[in-house]
Amino acid sequence: MRHRPYPMSKFQRRSILVVVLLAASLGLLGLDRAGALAPVKNTLGTSMTVLQRSVARTWASVAGLFQSNPDAESLRRQNAELQAQVNQLQARVIQLEEDQTALKTLSGLVNYARTQPDYRYLAANVIGRDPSPFLRYLLLDRGSDDGIRRDMPVVTDQGLVGKIVEVTSQASKVQLIVDSGSAVNALLQKSRERGVVSGQLAGGLIMQYISQQVTVEPGERVLTSGLGGAYPQGLFIGAVSAVQKLNYEVLQQAEVTPGVDFGRLEIVLIIVSFKPLDLGPFFQITPTPAAP
Repeated sequence: MRHRPYPMSKFQRRSILVVVLLAASLGLLGLDRAGALAPVKNTLGTSMTVLQRSVARTWASVAGLFQSNPDAESLRRQNAELQAQVNQLQARVIQLEEDQTALKTLSGLVNYARTQPDYRYLAANVIGRDPSPFLRYLLLDRGSDDGIRRDMPVVTDQGLVGKIVEVTSQASKVQLIVDSGSAVNALLQKSRERGVVSGQLAGGLIMQYISQQVTVEPGERVLTSGLGGAYPQGLFIGAVSAVQKLNYEVLQQAEVTPGVDFGRLEIVLIIVSFKPLDLGPFFQITPTPAAP
């Protein structure tokens, strides 16, 4: 009866592998000293060199694509130039839109001025506003050097703005008609009733001293009457929005919506010359004849 050989242990297998590798190494060493491995070494060396060069060329190409590719650099430069041109065009478009808006405003002011050829106007830019929540005054870029004086009326094609109350050599201050200290002699266009339009603390206008015998309707236009000589006759102030009439009161009053949007003013007209109503003869005192 034949006995099966015992399997080798792990230690035995490792020992045999070491002996085989040692023998192979000694054999290769001997062949190398004898020059027998030279062709193999040359072949392997050539293959490694070719592989290294190929890898180097590939890496150089990739690096150049992301770092110093002349085409990519040219594209970046062209993109920067195009972006600069786009920015310039956008700035020109914005400027043209602003010029168009200013031209439209000036055209309206010129057309308005043509309706009153007897007046002499001077255009002015708004350079400052009342910082409070309720607009009370504007600052203009015209002053005494331009012939501006106190009490000159200020208008737009929308209607009456106010009057000049302070003047320096190069600027002036306008009191708006919505200021609580403002009072304008006014006329109801339809009924021809006269009164006084004053500014309110909360903004807006109110026309006072209207006779109870007059029927005032919302929407009726309110104009300057010209009385007192502070303003020319016929300037548009606004329109009646509501009427306050009490039976036990002698007079009635009306709320007035201004024709001018004071928050959007950019250019105005200063009336530097107009012919006020001549009321002098009505206030002349006739001297009393001396007693004989």
